[in-house]
Amino acid sequence: MLNLGNKENELLNLDLDNKGVNNLRGIALDMIANSLSGDGGIALGTAEIIYTLFKYHMNIDLDNLDFINRDRFILSIGHAAPLLYGIDYFLDLLTIDDLKNLKRIGSKIPLVEFSGGLFGQGIGTSVGVALSREYLNKKTNGLLDYYTYVLCGDGELEEGITYEALSLAGTWNLNKLIILLDSNEVTLDNSLKTTTIEDIQKRFESINFNVIEIESNIKNINDAIISAKNSSRPTIIVVKTKIGYSSNYERSNLLHNKILTNEEILEIKEKLGLLPSNFTVNKDVIEDFRNKVLERGKVVSLSFQKKYQKLEDKTFIDKLINHENTFSLKNLEIDYNEKDLRDLSQEILNYISLNFDLLIGGSTDLSSSCKTYLNNYELFSNSNQLGRNIAFGIREEASGAIINGMALLGFRPFVSTFLAFSDYMRPSIRESAMMNLGVFYIFTHDSVLVEEGEILHKPIEQLPSLELIPNLKVYRPFDLNELIGCYIEIFKNNSPSCLILPKDNKNISLNTKSSGVELGIYEVLKNETEDYINLISNGEELEIVLNVAKNLKEIGIDSKVFSVPCKKNIDNLSLLNGKKTIAITLSSPEYFYDLTQNVIGISTFGELGTKEELLEYFGFTEQVLQSKILELLNK
Repeated sequence: MLNLGNKENELLNLDLDNKGVNNLRGIALDMIANSLSGDGGIALGTAEIIYTLFKYHMNIDLDNLDFINRDRFILSIGHAAPLLYGIDYFLDLLTIDDLKNLKRIGSKIPLVEFSGGLFGQGIGTSVGVALSREYLNKKTNGLLDYYTYVLCGDGELEEGITYEALSLAGTWNLNKLIILLDSNEVTLDNSLKTTTIEDIQKRFESINFNVIEIESNIKNINDAIISAKNSSRPTIIVVKTKIGYSSNYERSNLLHNKILTNEEILEIKEKLGLLPSNFTVNKDVIEDFRNKVLERGKVVSLSFQKKYQKLEDKTFIDKLINHENTFSLKNLEIDYNEKDLRDLSQEILNYISLNFDLLIGGSTDLSSSCKTYLNNYELFSNSNQLGRNIAFGIREEASGAIINGMALLGFRPFVSTFLAFSDYMRPSIRESAMMNLGVFYIFTHDSVLVEEGEILHKPIEQLPSLELIPNLKVYRPFDLNELIGCYIEIFKNNSPSCLILPKDNKNISLNTKSSGVELGIYEVLKNETEDYINLISNGEELEIVLNVAKNLKEIGIDSKVFSVPCKKNIDNLSLLNGKKTIAITLSSPEYFYDLTQNVIGISTFGELGTKEELLEYFGFTEQVLQSKILELLNK
């Protein structure tokens, strides 16, 4: 254990602070009892950490909670939410009624950038927040210099995403990232030792982290944070806590799933020297706590304002302050010249990067395949923190969480990989959608027609599964016209989206249009007769469908063909005019079932072969598709 003496401890008022921590424990138990939901063990064991962090270290402006240079707090261990509610009450940001509304519809929780529900996501997101700090600090000549603090638990570090993300934090040497580990050595079911034997210190030292291990008390925690701030490396502070402190379940996993009885709560309050009444906090505790935070915040805010006023060019920082993170594509000229959609997408990305400095992103070791490298910029690294290309390595889930963290800072970040690998990112994509963050995912190699690679690289169920995620727009263009429309929509809206691209489709049609993407569905092959059918599709298979429509006409069947570049943009289907509608997709039929029950798709996994062999195998030649359409018409 490290005993870190520091003169700053002279500022501590340990008698009052210990009373304050116990007050925080007491109202956290009251919230949990009132909501009949929560983790009393964490509330009792972790209170010293969050109390000390906010009272003595977090730089926030209580008059402007959106203060751009505030320290960022990630509550990666979501079970500790009642403690943060209590801190908000201490700071007069919540009322007693708000505390009683814990875990109810409309409940609010200030002073947190992210609260993790899916284990590990908070840690991944924090790396994106910390990365953003390094970039912004260099970009603004030191104007933005906040710290990123994370509160996490033992069990969380078992999740693979934490290995992925923190390895990058060490590689990039994000030394303003400080992780506070609530190390009670207990998980929901068992002792931590049941499932983990690793040496935390060695693990983190091996990825370039500064490791501080302490017993939990206010003085030790304060010392450790001061030491972490002075470190040249990212830091993890391993705080040895006692889950269920002062209860009959101390150091036991039983309190994870147990709501304490009123009698048990009263017994704990008596041990902690608290009044028995609910939601009661000593006035001197609140006043001292709030004054400390308020005074420190004023100093930091005033310092920022003085530096801000001296800036000659405030354009970039003002964009962040005013949340101006949309971009209008104007005067876009792209040379088609038989390029596939990936190359054309890269040209558009590079055009945007030159005109919109909030665009930043990378790939999971596939930039040469996904074509997402920003040619005018270098890689972000420890030695080049102004690089706008991010090499995530082969870390899909972490990359998604990291760009979520960057979006929280106002960037419009992206990450790219193959569509089949989107499954690895799914928890992060879900978080993007839940928070409505302006991230976008570029997924290439989008069908079974990819000739090289393994069967597992050939997506089938990924398109419909992505469409099922609420608030996530999935764009699948056919050609350059629609691709431009997709980018217009992505950057017009500050919301999460996926751009799905084929490996080598080089088609372009005079009948497609960029404005069709905004509509979600539009006509690409007209028909002036009264008796016709509708054929709908998107992506590279639209070319086959257009050819099938021409073949059908030769045998006396008229049709209209509709492209569907973005299903969630569709307001209504009146343009289908109630006619028989058949959808064709190279993915699972479920992808189009919300538009029509007549779908020709693929209900098996992929196979290996040439494109021609695969079309034949899956029944997607023009002749076979025509036969399948005729069968559906005769039903």
